[in-house]
Amino acid sequence: MPITERIAARKNKLPSVNSELNKNLLENAKKSNSDVLTSLQTSENGLKQEQIESKRETFGTNTLEKSKQHKWYNSLLDAIVNPFSIILIIIAILDVSIPTRDNGSWRFKPDWVAFAIIMAILSVTCIVKIFQEVRSSKASEKLHDMIETTTLIERDGIKKEIPIDEIVPGDIIHLAAGDMVPADLMLLNAKDLFINQSSLTGESAPVEKTPNLNKETQSALEANNLCFMGTSVSSGSAKCVVLNTGMNTFFGKIAKSISAKRPKTSFDKGIKAVSLLLLITTAIMTITIFILQGAIAKDWLGGLTFALALAVGLTPELLPMVVTVNLAKEAFKLSKQKTIVKNINSIQSFGAMDVLCTDKTGTLTEDRIVLERHLNVDGDDDNRVLIYGYLNSQFQTGLKNLLDLAIIDKAKSSQFDQIASEFTKIDEIPFDFQRRRMSVVLKDSANKTHLITKGAIEEILSICDTAEYQGKTVNIDEKLKNKILKDVRSLNEQGMRVIAIASNNQPLPTDHQFAVSDEKGLKLLGYFALLDPPKFSAKKAILDLQKRGVQVKVLTGDNDVVAKYICGQVGLRGKKILLGSEIENMDDEQLKNVVMNITVFAKLSPEQKSRVVSAIRANKHVVGFMGDGINDAAAMRTADLGISVDTAVDIAKESADIILLEKDLTILGQGCIEGRKTYANIIKYIKMTVSSNFGNMLSMLVASIWLGMYGILPMRPEQILILNLIYDFAQLAMPWDNVDPDFYNKPRSWNARSILKFMLFMGPVSSIFDIGTFLIMFFVLGWHGPAGISSETIQNNPDLLNKLNLFQTGWFLESLLTQTAVVIVLRSNKFPFIKTSPSLPVILSLLLTLIVGFLLSLTPGLNPIFSSLTQQPIIIGYIFAMAAGYIVLAQFSKMCYIKLFNSWL
Repeated sequence: MPITERIAARKNKLPSVNSELNKNLLENAKKSNSDVLTSLQTSENGLKQEQIESKRETFGTNTLEKSKQHKWYNSLLDAIVNPFSIILIIIAILDVSIPTRDNGSWRFKPDWVAFAIIMAILSVTCIVKIFQEVRSSKASEKLHDMIETTTLIERDGIKKEIPIDEIVPGDIIHLAAGDMVPADLMLLNAKDLFINQSSLTGESAPVEKTPNLNKETQSALEANNLCFMGTSVSSGSAKCVVLNTGMNTFFGKIAKSISAKRPKTSFDKGIKAVSLLLLITTAIMTITIFILQGAIAKDWLGGLTFALALAVGLTPELLPMVVTVNLAKEAFKLSKQKTIVKNINSIQSFGAMDVLCTDKTGTLTEDRIVLERHLNVDGDDDNRVLIYGYLNSQFQTGLKNLLDLAIIDKAKSSQFDQIASEFTKIDEIPFDFQRRRMSVVLKDSANKTHLITKGAIEEILSICDTAEYQGKTVNIDEKLKNKILKDVRSLNEQGMRVIAIASNNQPLPTDHQFAVSDEKGLKLLGYFALLDPPKFSAKKAILDLQKRGVQVKVLTGDNDVVAKYICGQVGLRGKKILLGSEIENMDDEQLKNVVMNITVFAKLSPEQKSRVVSAIRANKHVVGFMGDGINDAAAMRTADLGISVDTAVDIAKESADIILLEKDLTILGQGCIEGRKTYANIIKYIKMTVSSNFGNMLSMLVASIWLGMYGILPMRPEQILILNLIYDFAQLAMPWDNVDPDFYNKPRSWNARSILKFMLFMGPVSSIFDIGTFLIMFFVLGWHGPAGISSETIQNNPDLLNKLNLFQTGWFLESLLTQTAVVIVLRSNKFPFIKTSPSLPVILSLLLTLIVGFLLSLTPGLNPIFSSLTQQPIIIGYIFAMAAGYIVLAQFSKMCYIKLFNSWL
């Protein structure tokens, strides 16, 4: 497919600049007011009452389809239908399906205790997940609970306030400063109207809107006579007609485009890979042991029972619980830092994230206009310029726009607001879009009259003959004019909006009706540079993320000049800024090849933001996206992790996994740390448990081949299950274990191959000592008679049966000791208790494990499937010696592994 066709096809996926919606909006924008009103079957007096119901039946209510509220049963289904839980359910079924030997014969005797334990594990996992996610969902819903929003409409010549969901196409809407734009509208008339559409386009400054389309454009968003749902009125007033409502608006089309199923995140892929590894490993071991045991011992039913018990033993049954408790614990910790975690799985994605893409306006910046500089013509900050600007803004009639408020705030902070009491207002020449300036006429305490004018730099220069320059009043010649324009361009290149201030140079009469004709022969005093400033915490947060191995990229709909300046302010610099127009001419492969070399992307549409995120993910990175606008929602859904703020539009909050309740962005670095701690303690459990279990099962394989000749099993199936469950319950403390700082200083993501490598390398270490224990007990107990002894013979010979029980109990205790030791040695890449120590909960859980193991192994008659090793004290000594030797060899093996693979956990 040619690139032009590919681009065209992509544009149809979202409401981009060439969509059908865009075309229809532009067609209306180009029509006269009367033609638009006729096509909508309305008039400037509004719809008639009898038209309302029929239009509502045709177009529906003016609402957006919200995502379904998260219910408890959704969390329950998510907790059950996942790979780890399915493995547990299979194991539980095996526990009540495996036959057991009783007095030499086999019969089905369901192990309901083991079944109940596994069901309890699943239940706790589900309860924790449901509690955390439902609680977070309710907290998120509270952010949406606002008083009913209304708008002023005109129907049949009568104005009234109605809820915005009752608006229909053809309604006449009256807008004023502070109003939310309730639908897609076309202006019929307007006065000083400025619209804040940063949530839709990313533009930081309010956009001037006027009736009648005054320029050719390919994008409805750039049409000066159209306003869009989800934006707001910064200043001015207007009378408009409703073109589209609800899901047919520009906002609605974006909302609909992100309703598709979200791509699998890094967490989803990691869990799937680890589960597949466990299934394959378990299947291979189970089948191998079944065949060997059946072929050598000629006992296929016994071999099946033993093999299935080993399958259970190899599986880390508590994995779903350990994962969920880890995630919930960190989510609770983040909630204490004013952060809502809507999806607890996203905690791990936080830790795995190595690229953070962020919007600019409202995310890195304050989303408000502040006065950065008040300069005289020399280019120096001058309080006299600020005072004149304050007088103009303070005395103008009507609602103040954002620029006026910024000047007034600056004057008040500089304590110049007292000066206003020394002046009296005489007259005013209002702002209009042709002149792009406004003036006030004031009289001071000495009865001197001042005409103070502010506005666009070009318009102010056109009415000024002189300027205050280098301490005196001079004529504005070509050289000075070029200097002024150069200074203004320099400020523009720093992302600032510049307006000029001037005053009369000659005395003015007081008994005079002032008009536009009086705005002439003025003296230029200077100019104001205004900016949407970076958040105070932005630079620190970005530096913190970079130190922790997270690249930060800015994806904004604003222009490249503003983006470049703001990014420079927060410490993000790049040789090139990639524009949306350039991305539109790239296919996905081309974008993938360049995207990692770019730090700042500007003038992006919602679809282009989503494409950039997809391209980064295609480069094998885990991507987070932080935004607060309508135009960010699609990218947040595409990312592995969506982050929003409480002031974001609803659609952005619904797309987010994490919602920040405060403006402090340093929580991002803390979130990365908590995510990496979560991963650390989960991977500790997986690697230690799987490698330890694998070592035990490998030992069982060797022992079953040897002991199969004697017709006996190295350990009873019930003992294997008890050993595994005791060890697993000890691991419940792992979510509270300490994590070494050098581990959480860089991103961590799932790697199933590293688990397999760890298991194959470290597992056989414990097998060496298992087999050593087996040999010692074999000869100490004198179990080296002729092969081929039947199980019936053993069962009928008390001496042989006691030896067998001692053998199996001894191996049980040795396996438990080595599994306990493995936690101490393998939980960190450092030397245990000297350079790193487990947490107190972990130490206590391990001690409890040992106490239970000793009670089962040393107490006579406590459990019929165990024999007391106190009958043969020498065996206990050998077992402790083997456990000590294992600790030494495990530490040495760990050092070799780190040197060989340059990694550990």
